Amino acid sequence: MSAGLAGAGAAAPAVAGTGLVAGAGAAGASGALAGQMSAGASAAAGTGGAAMPAGGGPGPAVGGANDLWLSPTGSDTNPGTQAMPLASLAIAVQRIQPGATLWVGAGTYKLSQTVPLSRSGEADKPLRIFAQVGERPVLDFAAQSRGSSSARGLQITGNYWHLRGIEVMNAGDNCIHISGAHNTIEQVITHGCSDTGIQITANSSEAGDDTRAAHNTVLNCDSYENYDQANAGENADGFAAKLYIGPGNVFRGCRAWNNADDGWDLFASDDVVVIENCWAMSNGKIGPNQNNTNGDGNGFKLGGAAQAGDANMGGAVHVVKNCASFENRACGFVRNNNTQTPQLSMCGGRGDGKGLLCSLMNGGGSLTVSMTAAEAIAAKRDADGNLPAVH
Repeated sequence: MSAGLAGAGAAAPAVAGTGLVAGAGAAGASGALAGQMSAGASAAAGTGGAAMPAGGGPGPAVGGANDLWLSPTGSDTNPGTQAMPLASLAIAVQRIQPGATLWVGAGTYKLSQTVPLSRSGEADKPLRIFAQVGERPVLDFAAQSRGSSSARGLQITGNYWHLRGIEVMNAGDNCIHISGAHNTIEQVITHGCSDTGIQITANSSEAGDDTRAAHNTVLNCDSYENYDQANAGENADGFAAKLYIGPGNVFRGCRAWNNADDGWDLFASDDVVVIENCWAMSNGKIGPNQNNTNGDGNGFKLGGAAQAGDANMGGAVHVVKNCASFENRACGFVRNNNTQTPQLSMCGGRGDGKGLLCSLMNGGGSLTVSMTAAEAIAAKRDADGNLPAVH
């Protein structure tokens, strides 16, 4: 295989041309960060972490005749209408048609099996899974076994999926794993995963195929408190696009905090990844009773050396713009033996244990940062999910 707006206020009107229904997010709170889990208030589930705007997406006025509805109180014998919703996500995603939306109602959906998103939409007709307007539904995979790659939450092997406004927690591996292409993950929260919260990686059998794990966008998402106990914290990041990936993957407006390993990990990826307007806080600092002897604790880990003899692994000039790191245990931004030099511009931070820049230079000016990690975690997003300006 070969981006933040000023803070949230009152609800804004619908955004022209998008059908977005505005709704202000509730404020999150954070507890002590040094060696402890963050203790913020979740937007809907009380699970910890800073609040995000309620989910939503296109309002009811743009709903189509083929749309489906899901509810914890629904039934799979129902037709899937708003009045008679379905109950099982796995069944609903097999029934949704390209161009239609699966509206996920409020509440917690307790799941024990990976939900595969293996079908594909089209460029102008994506397959959508959206939280109902003003809601933040939770997909809880706590019943899965821990530490097995077969125990992922949502596994996206298809193309042209658009997820918005949901919360995914407690998966036995990644909460969301993406090997497909042209997918959008928007205003999604992942946490408590036994590996990275949102990870983009193709299978080794797909190495060299630029149509796999390619052109995915992760927009205005939060990922926190992910911890892989089986590996003593070695692998669980907030976000990752690593190993075998294709071109065109972008992270924009995302936050990662209190993850066992790193906020972002681009280890051994040989295609350029773009990270814009993102924040990484207190990574490597996890619960006092969790063993994190193998976790690194970098904010942004930007690559790694190629595997010997593997032409599809390692060495890419990743692009990082207007990003900030706060009080990570190790480096704010680290090259990590990347054989190419990532391009940083207008990045900044404070309080990282091993310094802001490790084997990297910040070109095009730097970002002045006075915020603490606790303030960055608690910062409100605006009605569209954008982060406030760094201060």
